[in-house]
Formats: sequence, structure tokens, C-alpha cells
Amino acid sequence: MKTEDWFALALRVVGIAILLIPGLGFLLDALLMRLGYFNVPETHPAYYVIYGAAHIAVGLYLLRGAPFIVAFAYPAEDDDEVESDQE
Repeated sequence: MKTEDWFALALRVVGIAILLIPGLGFLLDALLMRLGYFNVPETHPAYYVIYGAAHIAVGLYLLRGAPFIVAFAYPAEDDDEVESDQE
């Protein structure tokens, strides 16, 4: 595996462990708050829905390998530059 593959794998792990799982937890909290199982003063369930949806959206992007982040971190080298370096 190349370095950029390891980087993409690390982004996938971060997407699942740090964003997707807590994002689902926020959505569950919003549902439970809406059903009346608990109440946090001055907090609306929509806060948890928005926060959870944002976590899930970013987590899914990272799970897909975050192609723009990987391309930014590891730009593709031109074939001309690679050939001139080898000579």
C-alpha cells in the first residue's frame, strides 16, 4: 500500500469512530428527547438533529475515502516531472 492509501484508510477510521457513531447517537438523543424520555432545559431536539446530521454527513464523506482531502495532501505528480527526476 502506498502512503496515500494509508492516509485514506486513516480518514475512514476517523469517519466511523469519531463522526458516524456519535452522529447516530445524537439522532437517537433527539428522538428520545422528542418522545419525552429526557429533557435538557433551553435545548431543542432540532439541535441534536442538526448536530447529528452534520456528523453523519462528514463521517460518510470520510468513509468514502475523502478524495479531495487525499488529493490535497498527496497531489498527483506529472509524468514529465517523474521522468526528469529519474534521468
